[in-house]
Amino acid sequence: MSKQIFTLLQVAGSIRKTLENRYQQTYWVRAELYKMNEFASGHAFPELVQRENGKILANLNGVIWKTHFQRIRMHFEKTVQEPLSEGKELLLEVKIVFSETFGLSLHILDIDATYSLGALHQLKINTLKKLDQEGLLNKNQQLRLYLPKRIALISADSSKGLSDFMEVLNTRKSQFGISTFLFNCTLQGDPAVDSMVNTLEKIQRISHHFDAVAIIRGGGAEVGMSCYDDYRLCRAIAEFPLPVLCGIGHSTNLTVAEMVANHHEITPSMLATSLLRIFEEKLTALNNAKERILAHRDFFMRSVQKTIGIKSLEISRLSRIRVEKEWRVLESLGLKMNKNSRSQTSYHSHSLLQTPKDISRNIRFKLEREGLDILALLRSSINSSKTLSNSACNSLDSLEKTMAILDPKSVLARGYSIARKNNEVVKTSETLHQGDVVEIEFYQGKKATKVI
Repeated sequence: MSKQIFTLLQVAGSIRKTLENRYQQTYWVRAELYKMNEFASGHAFPELVQRENGKILANLNGVIWKTHFQRIRMHFEKTVQEPLSEGKELLLEVKIVFSETFGLSLHILDIDATYSLGALHQLKINTLKKLDQEGLLNKNQQLRLYLPKRIALISADSSKGLSDFMEVLNTRKSQFGISTFLFNCTLQGDPAVDSMVNTLEKIQRISHHFDAVAIIRGGGAEVGMSCYDDYRLCRAIAEFPLPVLCGIGHSTNLTVAEMVANHHEITPSMLATSLLRIFEEKLTALNNAKERILAHRDFFMRSVQKTIGIKSLEISRLSRIRVEKEWRVLESLGLKMNKNSRSQTSYHSHSLLQTPKDISRNIRFKLEREGLDILALLRSSINSSKTLSNSACNSLDSLEKTMAILDPKSVLARGYSIARKNNEVVKTSETLHQGDVVEIEFYQGKKATKVI
């Protein structure tokens, strides 16, 4: 029996005709975009796979002609706000085509962006659910953001958002002593998650050098934002030991990263303004406290000065009364001492003058009447006279000492003073008026003062 032999072209043509007859319509296929394979010509030849538990179960080549590729990409990015990139699961409208030269391929005519949008939304929901179950949703927000003077920046060095952030921050940066350090990394697309997680781990190892971390991403095209809903990144932010701040420049719904961050703003400029506001509020509080302290100080000083004035007047009044009272006592004692001294001196002087006369007279009488007895009596009288004289002298010495003690000079030596106005002793305060010049006499020296 002879063999029927077909050429390869015949076999391929037969397959093509069979497939064309069998698969005349288009189909919606769910697959993962494994590799994009873009060419400079504008065409793309992506590899499509289906995975299960990490194992590839199916693998087919796709084709997106230039006439469709630009339209599909623009619509996808506008709807999903994500780049059409590798690793995404897509819902593709395809036509099954077989070519004798290139073999079987799926010509991609469109991509259902709403399917990918739903997948991204589900990613966000799943991340929030897992973080909530782990009790991490509010963990970073519980950290106190006091005065973030040392800020670690996670951004790209060429980012317009970073430039806007620093432009606002630099207006008061020196005044508030704020310092920043940039950790350059990728901020969007598939590599962004690993880049930012690794950067956070690096900062955590030296976290004692910083007060806060700020993730800064500029505005512009709002694509590549799904990385901020990624569970690994959001968990790293939630568990970070320092407050994490987000200014990732977009106007769509909040990402999970912003929800779990300590603080967020929709633009880098607004985040910088918010940071400066923290310092301004503290500065205002300090200035208000300073004003209150100064006001209390002034009130206290006025109160103390008033009290001192009242006490000074009271002391001055009591001092005058006490001095006048003591002075009157001294004057009374002085007059009494003078009177007693004159009386005692006169009495004893008279006695001393009269005694010799009496003695002489008695001696004569005794001599005349009693002879020798009178002589003996005379001798006895002479002895008595000496004793009396000594006693009188001792009394005089005692009186002189008493007078010396009561002498005004001695009183002044004990700390008292004498006030005189126009060379007359001031006895009452009523004789003094404001502006009068009063001369104060002390134990040693005198001093003139004016009444106020």
